[in-house]
Amino acid sequence: MLPVLDTSGKVEAFLVLEPTTASQSSRRWRFGESQFDAAFGLESGSSLALLCSPGSSFNGAVSSLARNCQLASVGDTTPGARRASATASMSRPGGGVGLTLGEGRDTLPSFLSPSRAGSAGQVDLNDLTVFAKKDIGDDAYVSLAGTLAKATLIPTSAAPATLNDHWTSRSLSVGGGIGRFSANIVGQVVDTPGLPKWEGVGLGVSWRTPWSGQLTVGADNVITRGKNPFSKMTENADDEGAVPYIRYQQDL
Repeated sequence: MLPVLDTSGKVEAFLVLEPTTASQSSRRWRFGESQFDAAFGLESGSSLALLCSPGSSFNGAVSSLARNCQLASVGDTTPGARRASATASMSRPGGGVGLTLGEGRDTLPSFLSPSRAGSAGQVDLNDLTVFAKKDIGDDAYVSLAGTLAKATLIPTSAAPATLNDHWTSRSLSVGGGIGRFSANIVGQVVDTPGLPKWEGVGLGVSWRTPWSGQLTVGADNVITRGKNPFSKMTENADDEGAVPYIRYQQDL
């Protein structure tokens, strides 16, 4: 699904691209009332959009896109960034379980090495996620998910002195919902050799709107312990405090 943008960044429409045949990277098998899914993916790390020239109007015709628009990348470019993942899940009436394995390479944010802006080091990342969901009655559920990730910095010369060349992060998410309301509690631990362990807990509450949208209100770092090695705050800040957020999602 490619967003169609005008020069001010306003989304005017969406162009939906669908394959003519079934994807070879995804498989689904059904065994009676149970269903098994397997998926494999490879991403480049860039988001694409159609950027249209000033004064052009989108009238729903694909020909107008060809005349007035060009393919563009949205967001910061990350040369060399890539991501590969494989997911397997089993679902049946009443719930399901799944497993995701991921491997990728990304670029450190510039704030981690301000003296080397534009040339920050890259990170190799391997992660494992396990998730499960159990329906309770006809209109309620509980969910549990956990992720273990190990990262290695390459090259180490591009990182600040306070950041080691490798670290481990673990997260655990517990959630549940009833009707149109749901809640999630997420805990995260970051272990960096030579630095104190950082622990944080966040929470969020969501409401599923009647018009296929979802409004979430929550906060990260509601409870913290230690110093986050990836924080933008100064070295003297022992407690970073909670970071509130409001997020809205719309199904299209």
